[in-house]
Amino acid sequence: MTSCQGAKGTGTLYSYAQLEGLWINAGGSSALAPTMAAIAEAESGGCSTAYNASGATGLWQILGAVDPSDQANLTDPATNAKEAVLKYKDQGLGAWVTYTSGAYKAYMNGATTPDTSVPGTGTSATLTSATEPASCLLWFPGISVPIVGNVGGSCLVHKPEARAVIGAGLMAAGVIVAGAGLLILAAFGLGKSGALARGADAAAVIPGAGAVAEGLTVAHRRSTQSGSQVTSDRRGARVAAQRQEARRQAAAKRAAKKKTPAKPSQPSAQSS
Repeated sequence: MTSCQGAKGTGTLYSYAQLEGLWINAGGSSALAPTMAAIAEAESGGCSTAYNASGATGLWQILGAVDPSDQANLTDPATNAKEAVLKYKDQGLGAWVTYTSGAYKAYMNGATTPDTSVPGTGTSATLTSATEPASCLLWFPGISVPIVGNVGGSCLVHKPEARAVIGAGLMAAGVIVAGAGLLILAAFGLGKSGALARGADAAAVIPGAGAVAEGLTVAHRRSTQSGSQVTSDRRGARVAAQRQEARRQAAAKRAAKKKTPAKPSQPSAQSS
């Protein structure tokens, strides 16, 4: 193996075929190995101790390990390859800027035979394809094939995607319910004003709206009648009380007159 000098010190320089082998041994798809090797070449030049000021480390310039236990050991080629597999399963090829920019294409070589006997494959990177990323909601572990590694392991549904779909569904349901409510209220208002006879035409807009509007109209009418009856009863009670009080006062006056003593009559003047 050839040594190289990276920002993290002296490391090992890996060839294109060896990078393919590291990827496959870590559980990556053999079909994707050429692309991933080209990405590693573009990202680090194949030097295991490559380091970016942003914190991106190792062959595939991992910035933040998917498996937190790997964070301190990203300069290890096997661990870095393991994290590259996890990163791909979690985010896809878009996780690497050299892929989205197209810089990796300058290193592509589909005719190279992967070197799966490449040194540097530690136990920490064995069978990582069976590891399910924390952000995955529905995981397909794939099929383990001897020598080739795992084939087909991937996240079918990511949690952020599931949350987005559920959120959109709830919003759509809310809009439908709100719309139905507005139509029913509109039908009730029109029925009350006479534009719709008892809200019957609302049924042509949404099923059941006419019946609901009619029910609201009847309830409103009963409420209004009930309120008018209460007001009338209160007015009648007040008038009756006033009449009773007037009768009581008249009776009191009559009684007072009966109790008043009559004044004595003056004697007649006698002539002398």
